[in-house]
Amino acid sequence: MSATWTRCANRPLSVIVEHCFLLLAWSMMTCVLSACGSGTEPLRIAVLMGIAAPSTMGATDPPPGMNMSMGSAGATPLAHPNMDWAAELVNAAGGVAGRPLKLEYFDFTGKDLSAIIEISQGVASNDRYVAAIAPPGSEMLAAVADSYLAANKPLVSTTSAAAEILRAYGGKGVIWRTRQSDIAQTELLVRMAKQEGLKRLALISTLDNGGYTFFSWFGFFAKELGYADDAISISAFAKGEACDLAVQSAVSSAPDIVFIAAGATQEQDCILHKLAQNPGPRVMLADTGLDTNSLTKLGPEAMRIEGLSGAGTEQFEQAFHSRFGGARLAPHGPNEYDAILLLAYGLAASGGQGGQVLVDALKSVVDGREDGVSGWDQAGIASALSLLAQGHRPRIPGATGPLQFEPGLYVDLSSSTLTHWRMTPQGPQTDRRYFTGDPAFLSSSGVFVPPNRAFQSDLGGSAWTPKVDKGDSWAVIAALSSGWSNYRHQADALRQYQLLRAQGFEDDHIVLIMADDLATSIRNPLAGTVRNEPGGPNLYRGVVRDYNLLVNPTDLTSIITGQVSDRTPQVIRTTSASNLYIYLVGHGGNQGIPIAASSPAEGLKASGSTFSPKHLREALCVLQTEGRLRRALVVVESCYGGAFGDASYGGIELGCGASGAMTPLAGTVLLSAAHSREVSYAGAYDAEVGSWVNDAFSNQVVNLMSKSPVPMLSSLYTEVYLRIAGSHVSLYNAGAAGRLGSVSVDEFLKP
Repeated sequence: MSATWTRCANRPLSVIVEHCFLLLAWSMMTCVLSACGSGTEPLRIAVLMGIAAPSTMGATDPPPGMNMSMGSAGATPLAHPNMDWAAELVNAAGGVAGRPLKLEYFDFTGKDLSAIIEISQGVASNDRYVAAIAPPGSEMLAAVADSYLAANKPLVSTTSAAAEILRAYGGKGVIWRTRQSDIAQTELLVRMAKQEGLKRLALISTLDNGGYTFFSWFGFFAKELGYADDAISISAFAKGEACDLAVQSAVSSAPDIVFIAAGATQEQDCILHKLAQNPGPRVMLADTGLDTNSLTKLGPEAMRIEGLSGAGTEQFEQAFHSRFGGARLAPHGPNEYDAILLLAYGLAASGGQGGQVLVDALKSVVDGREDGVSGWDQAGIASALSLLAQGHRPRIPGATGPLQFEPGLYVDLSSSTLTHWRMTPQGPQTDRRYFTGDPAFLSSSGVFVPPNRAFQSDLGGSAWTPKVDKGDSWAVIAALSSGWSNYRHQADALRQYQLLRAQGFEDDHIVLIMADDLATSIRNPLAGTVRNEPGGPNLYRGVVRDYNLLVNPTDLTSIITGQVSDRTPQVIRTTSASNLYIYLVGHGGNQGIPIAASSPAEGLKASGSTFSPKHLREALCVLQTEGRLRRALVVVESCYGGAFGDASYGGIELGCGASGAMTPLAGTVLLSAAHSREVSYAGAYDAEVGSWVNDAFSNQVVNLMSKSPVPMLSSLYTEVYLRIAGSHVSLYNAGAAGRLGSVSVDEFLKP
């Protein structure tokens, strides 16, 4: 309902006709005189968030002069005054392309996830809106992002910080976040510990969108900053699980400090109450943890708690308090302000057009490096809008700092301001401010973080040489996870399978193990198709699967060692002249890869039937001891995959034989996506399929293996190492595997 008709409807019945007729006539005359129509229609931005306002808000224009966010003239205050403030300043500067900016709120208060998704997707397909502010959190952003990608309509999140969003939507220019990924915050946590001389670190995180980025990157940064594996403890638990075991694991490592990254208040409360029973280590919270009510419940125990928090610039925070009479600035208030600025500036550069024109304009705006804008305030906004409309691309400041995004990827801010706070009897008090754009940060040049600067393995190899020439090659390819959410694992395995077939392998020399639940899944929009790259070929054609995931670790050991039985009719049959290639992919932990695991939590807990580093090592040792192996190459794509090589976890570097008299596994080398304290990362997200279709490490490995000529083992390692960010690709047992610079990967890929 327009403001005109609202005023009509509120009149007494006796004067409705007279007054509404006059209003209608005046409105029509005004339309004619002002060229009423699309040229003066507001540019509408949908705000998909819970609000403290009537549900009609956004469908009804406020009476002239009424500021809905401030509650003047009796209006109900909104929960997001920063967005309204930014829109107010944009409109005071003349709007965008001669049109006012209008925020239309959709109240999600009390609605479940399915209802929020339905409303959000409806906005994506509605031409009434040029853009939208995303529902809060990474989970909801991920649930609706594909709809906005399909509609080519910009969607801006003010709260999401999960790293996988950038991996999925980088470069497309449709999904934006006015926050920096939690990768930078994880680095800061570890860097602070290092600067203070703390020797042993522990992380407790939830395996949801609130905690997973911390879980993923903590081990990487600890390694980068010089912490040994045994000085790092990482424990995690799934959403809805009890925190007891995770806390117990963390404190058992006797850490100097425990970092907490929980996705929900109740989970953080559980961790804090359990830690209160272990008063030794310092306790530091990630920025999701600054909940004054939760901390107050702890009483005196809260005094040892500190943490990080996102922040705006000091100037913005002072201006906010002045504008709103000393009101408390909400945690994501500066990010909300910047979201409206970002869209307003993009619309100024696009001439008020949406769709692809706006998408391209947003990219050009944040890439701008010209001089000309000095602030985020009223004068700065007016200057920016004018310059952008004239085709200039000035540097754009925001409430959180420079509105500069990851080059070529966009999506996330490339720097941000974080504060370190400590709990006091008066409440949380800021101790120090940090700017992540400081060159001291490893991640300052890009959110995916360049690979580390030194190799972790000895590439010299050894003088060992095989006793006989190669006779044949065998392969075991095992995708040990199940379910649509793990599409990438089976797709990686099928890519390996098809590579071997293209090289001349026959099926009787390949054992393929996988759930085979993708091609016929009701969630598969491409029935009968499994692909490993967005828009890539169908890898499911001609596939001969040997086993589903009803196999157990003993079965898998029998397959590798050639033990035929009713359970294992198809095995490899190696001789002293045989080379063996093993590819393992799934969810893993220090104890190995659980068979049929469907989540990272199951991988960490090694619940159920787990193929362990010991299982792999002992199977290879049987082949070596019985003289049925020439060389072996093992590739492991899993979190903590380095455990399969690490001797301390029973990996192949432990060797064969009785304890204390171990014989090296000669001619065997293992290449892992990560060391024993790191995760591996998904690579490419396919919006058409609606899933991740490959893992970054496996994708690079198979790409290099497909080159002509194929690389030597040493260059395979070094090249994939330098192409993977976020984990330390690791090589194990090189010292017993011969001269790796002279061993071609072809030795394993060709029959």
